[in-house]
Amino acid sequence: MKSLKITCTEKYVLLDQAFEFDFPVDYTEFEQLTQEQFATQVFDQDVLIISDLDINETILKNNPNLKLVALCSTGFNHVNMPLLRQHGIQVCNIRGYAGDAVAEHAFTFMIYLIKNFGQQLQGVLEDKWSIGDSSFHLAAPMRELKGKTLTIIGKGEIGLSLAQKAEAFGMHVLFSERKGATTCREGYVPFETAIQTADIVSLHCELNQQTHHLIDASVLKMMKPNSLLINVGRGGLVDANAIVAAIESGELAGYAADVLDQEPPPVDHPLLNLHKQHANVLITGHIAWGTDEAQQRLFLTIQDNINKNMQGIEQNLV
Repeated sequence: MKSLKITCTEKYVLLDQAFEFDFPVDYTEFEQLTQEQFATQVFDQDVLIISDLDINETILKNNPNLKLVALCSTGFNHVNMPLLRQHGIQVCNIRGYAGDAVAEHAFTFMIYLIKNFGQQLQGVLEDKWSIGDSSFHLAAPMRELKGKTLTIIGKGEIGLSLAQKAEAFGMHVLFSERKGATTCREGYVPFETAIQTADIVSLHCELNQQTHHLIDASVLKMMKPNSLLINVGRGGLVDANAIVAAIESGELAGYAADVLDQEPPPVDHPLLNLHKQHANVLITGHIAWGTDEAQQRLFLTIQDNINKNMQGIEQNLV
C-alpha cells in the first residue's frame, strides 16, 4: 500500500498520544482548525479526522482523493451525508465507547437533584449549620430513588446501562415508545403513559426531525408534580423556553442537562441563566463522555476504524 495522507483537524478533542497506523502514512495534525483554516490549509488528503468541522464542497474540491472521514463522535447529524455519498466518500463514527460513562453521568444528576445536594452543600458553605442550634442542617427536602419510576426514552447502549444501574437501586424502569406511535412494541410503554407515570424522565434518543423538541410545554404538563427531567442526549430534544417556564412555575421539580441546543452556548442562553438562578437546575458542559477510560476507548476506536476501513474491512460505517 502506498503512503496515505491523513490529517487530524481537531486533535484537542483526543488524548495526547500518537496514532499507530498499520500502513505507511503521511500524517499531519492540527490542535483546532477553524472552518476557514480548514478550507485554506488542508489539501490532497486521503483521510480526514474531524469532530465539529464541516466537510463541504470547498473541502471536497481541495481534497479530490478523499476516501474516508473519521468522526471523533457517535453523532453525525452535523455531517452532510448525501454530499459525501454523492462523492463516494465513506464516513465512520465511534460506537460503544461511552455508554457507562454517560449513564453514570445521568445517574449522578438523578441523585444530585432528588437529594437537593446543591442546597445541602450551600447551607454548609454559608455556615448555616455552624450557627444553628441543631446537630443537623437539612437545607431542603430529600427523597429516595428506591421505589421511584424512571422512564427512559431511548433503548440503546446508554439507556440500557442506565436501566441496569437504576434497577440496582430499587427503581422501577420503563422504556417509552416513540411519541406519536400508533402501536407499542414489546418491552415498551406508550409515550403518554410513560411520561405520566414517571418520577424521573431521562433522554437518550437520537436527535432528528421526529425528536426535535420532543419535550415541549404539552409534554411537561403531562408529568407528575415533583418529577425530574434529565437530558444527556442532545440539546434539541427539549424546548429550552418550555423548560424555563416549567421550572419557574414549579411545574417541574428539577432539570439537569449535559447538552444544549447551541454548543458552545452564548452566555445568556436561557438554560444557563436558569442554572445560575435555581439550585434545582444543573448544566454541565457536554462532558458526560469524557472519563479517562472512555477517552482511551475513543482514541483506539478512531485508530482501528481507519486501519480497518482503509484496508477494505468495513467498520462503524454510517
